[in-house]
Amino acid sequence: MRLASAAAFLTCVAAPMAMGQTQSEDGANQPTQLETIVVEGRLTESDSLSLDENLYTGSRLGLSARELPASVSVVTHETIEIRGARTALEAIESAVGMSGGTSVGSIPNYATRGFTGNDITVMRDGIRQNTASQSARPLDAFLFDRIEVLKGPASLLYGEGAVGGAVNYVSKQAPDEHQGEAQISAGSWDSYRAAVGAGGQTGVQKLYFRADASTSRRGGYVENSDSRYDAIAGELRWQYNEDTRVRVTGTVLDDSTRSYYGTPLVYDAVIGQDGVEAVRKASTATDRLVNARIAPGTRRLNYNNWDNFADGSNSFWRIIGETRLSSQWTLRNETYAATQRLDWRNTESTVWNPTTQMVDRASFFLIYRDDLQLGNRLDLTWSGTLFGRPNKFLIGGLHDHNDQDRNSGQPDVPASPTPASVPLTGFDQGFGPSVRAIKTVNIVTKSNAVYVEDVLSLADTLTLVGGLRYDHIEVERRSYLGAEPYDKRYEPLTGRIGSVWSVTPQLNLYVSYSRAAQPVSQLVSLTAAQDDFSLQKGRQYEAGAKATLWDGRANLTLALYDIEKNDLLTSAIVDGTRINSQIGAQVSQGAELALSVQPLPGWQIDANVAPTWTAEFRDFNENLGTGVIARDGNTPPNVPKLVAGLYLLRTWQDWSAQAGLRYVGEREANNNNGIQLDAYTAVDAAVTRRWNRLSVTLRGRNLTDEQYAEWASGGGLMVRLADPRSAELGMRIEF
Repeated sequence: MRLASAAAFLTCVAAPMAMGQTQSEDGANQPTQLETIVVEGRLTESDSLSLDENLYTGSRLGLSARELPASVSVVTHETIEIRGARTALEAIESAVGMSGGTSVGSIPNYATRGFTGNDITVMRDGIRQNTASQSARPLDAFLFDRIEVLKGPASLLYGEGAVGGAVNYVSKQAPDEHQGEAQISAGSWDSYRAAVGAGGQTGVQKLYFRADASTSRRGGYVENSDSRYDAIAGELRWQYNEDTRVRVTGTVLDDSTRSYYGTPLVYDAVIGQDGVEAVRKASTATDRLVNARIAPGTRRLNYNNWDNFADGSNSFWRIIGETRLSSQWTLRNETYAATQRLDWRNTESTVWNPTTQMVDRASFFLIYRDDLQLGNRLDLTWSGTLFGRPNKFLIGGLHDHNDQDRNSGQPDVPASPTPASVPLTGFDQGFGPSVRAIKTVNIVTKSNAVYVEDVLSLADTLTLVGGLRYDHIEVERRSYLGAEPYDKRYEPLTGRIGSVWSVTPQLNLYVSYSRAAQPVSQLVSLTAAQDDFSLQKGRQYEAGAKATLWDGRANLTLALYDIEKNDLLTSAIVDGTRINSQIGAQVSQGAELALSVQPLPGWQIDANVAPTWTAEFRDFNENLGTGVIARDGNTPPNVPKLVAGLYLLRTWQDWSAQAGLRYVGEREANNNNGIQLDAYTAVDAAVTRRWNRLSVTLRGRNLTDEQYAEWASGGGLMVRLADPRSAELGMRIEF
């Protein structure tokens, strides 16, 4: 296994803790006991709503989903195993209102509440990383205790970005008692996985451990699209006493992918703005396609250059010290480091040309990344009374320093592989240009933040939950090729305020308002051409309900939301000059309804539906050089109008059967809305036989063999097609 290495570190805060305050397993503080509520639940750990479990995402005060005036979807490790999710992407797609796909060859991308791309932040154990190529690399789902998805603006907790939501990968942790599992599986397209993990006491007093390793290989249904993911992860926990503990964690990842970017849409002609049909190459900014389709014989073809690759090595390390200073004060310090190495060589545009009846290949791209991220977060929590009412308050600070060498804007890189155009079928993939990636620029991003959170019991059944965050962000860009240096600073103030009303111990109603801010592109991509632009502003209004019904056998959540992001940046070429403007807005309005119920012994039903009735640009004009085109009312690309899921689990004696249905509605493929992606329904099923601690599972995926596009790229002229029907046989043992 080829694995990256990184320097570890040792910084923690430790002092005697006082009595009366507990800690969650990840070190976040427990919620304030505003009221004693007893709910006799019968739902299993596979319950997708988990209303009474403490969340690692949504608040640093350790509130449960029931106490939080926001929506958080939880995909537990047990749910991951039951539904057979192999990757983080597959696990997240089963969360309420989430859809996803692989874009730019190998990087997972997500959509929720009308937003996608950089509007959704991906984190590891609550730590924000600056680039999607680092935080959203392909990951084996075996590594996680759970994955949590916070919907709507999340800048209060995670800084700039996260207008649409935040995805948090929560690692497995060292348990008090011994537990272990191992699994192996093999399936269609030369795929197999193997993983093993164990934890418990080390034999050294007060010292506990967790260790996991996984490896995954896939040949890929599309030719020359094989992939490999390897990972090791672990934790040591020193439990000095009930009041003090120190945790040291580490994860090392290595992946290699031969990328499939997408299958070109074939079309006979285009219809331009003037309504005239013409046989020519499409302009994704203005044209609609005539008779667009996937041509027979192209389903398994890869139009990338033969010598393509995307090789990544990442590591993530933390040391956390936690202590109770008194009966009211708790201190937690977390120091972290992350490394990234990424090498990339791909052709990213392969589009059909109806004039030549060929596939034109362009956007040959080299990427080089060598990043080191260091940071520290310190939280101080107070629990007591304010104006005679129970109150819990947190003040914290964060310092993050990310030093990155990359090859942004490398000169003299040819635009196309050889040959530049190939027939639709029966072609030689050819090779990319004989050029290697070099370091062209060093980018340092420094973030310092101060934040506060508070939860106050206004009455026995009414709580107020709020917080503010101030960030000071500096970006320094230094060229190795002699270009002028670039510096930029931002100072956003973001926050959230909400209230929760406990109508009954089993029914909570809530309302909230939250604000976010994000740059016009990822911080590491900012250039002098974008110096005049401010942060984009985002806000959300949300109202909802969370309830336990039917004598504890059902959980129900409902959320209504209204999100608006302002100050959008658009680019255009006018007389050979790139013109940037910060205009317009993107808005979304919709609802999310989820139900988890056990109607009969041995039955579990999870269902969710998330319609987005408004997802559009407003007051947004795109300047294309030849004129201004109004995008007002158009839907952003890859945003579905409806996402729904239905999951059934039946257990009896030594058997269990599971079936899942996931529906993703129609989506637009570009800002022009001239190309649409059809809705699709994916159906999976599995049956499991158990013998004590050993179980064997036969699983089928996409059982209806539906051909569908999971994601669009290249302005909608390329679509990433999902795998057809496949099967998998796996074995799992607990020890």
